[in-house]
Amino acid sequence: MEARKVDLDFSAAQVYWNPAEPEYCQLLNAISTLLPDLEPLLIKAVRAAQEKLPADIPADFRRDLRLFVAQEGRHYRMHKRFNDMLVAQGYDWLPVEQQRLAADFDRFFHEKGVKFSLAYSEGFETFGPLVSMFFFEEAGVLMADWDEPTTYLWLWHFAEEYEHRSVCNHLYHRVYGGSVYGGYWYRIYGLWYATIHLFAYSFRVALRLLATDRRTGRLPRWRFSRLRFARLLLRFARYMLPKMVLGCMRPGYDPATIPPPRHSLAFLEAASQRYGILEPV
Repeated sequence: MEARKVDLDFSAAQVYWNPAEPEYCQLLNAISTLLPDLEPLLIKAVRAAQEKLPADIPADFRRDLRLFVAQEGRHYRMHKRFNDMLVAQGYDWLPVEQQRLAADFDRFFHEKGVKFSLAYSEGFETFGPLVSMFFFEEAGVLMADWDEPTTYLWLWHFAEEYEHRSVCNHLYHRVYGGSVYGGYWYRIYGLWYATIHLFAYSFRVALRLLATDRRTGRLPRWRFSRLRFARLLLRFARYMLPKMVLGCMRPGYDPATIPPPRHSLAFLEAASQRYGILEPV
């Protein structure tokens, strides 16, 4: 695991960064809008739970925690830059949606507490290696243009999500895994709470992005847009749900055992060479 200083320029980026798949672009654009508020929650949860670790925790694990924080910090700053481009392109209602979501995250941390926030974070992080596998192995032409800055943003982000896939899971088990309720069942609760909460936001915002596009004439072939969007969601669900239910929900689930998605490690090596800066941790 490394903390890579990837610095992307979105000044010429397009809302439809894959012009042939506008619904796919807007779904990922919607997910991007939640990350600048979600990932600070992950960082706060990891830092707060880290304080509960015993003193004899291996130095390598503490280093992994620091690298996790560094990677997530870079992710949300790049997504914030991309989201600013979306607002400038005419989606001026986005900040209101983001403020509502940020209020949820603030409530989770300060009212529901560290345990819930870490379980929620572990639930989100469960998607990291699955989405990384989809992007690198199943997406095909959806993620074909590695030189397009938004495609590069997503591939880099989720390749690193694979890289730090076990941090929240292992931290959760070290701090809260001592009982059946505190361990397995509460982890499953966090997984499905995060799934429903984040995807409800993403779907709602994606539909609103597409509705804005229909009103402004940006969306091509808009009469079939809802059908294309439904097919896209079905494709994601058919890929993700069996892996979640049959894999991630197992009591013995350990994300460290998941093999790397095809081409993901080569992509991270290319990112390191292309940008040439590793941040100190």
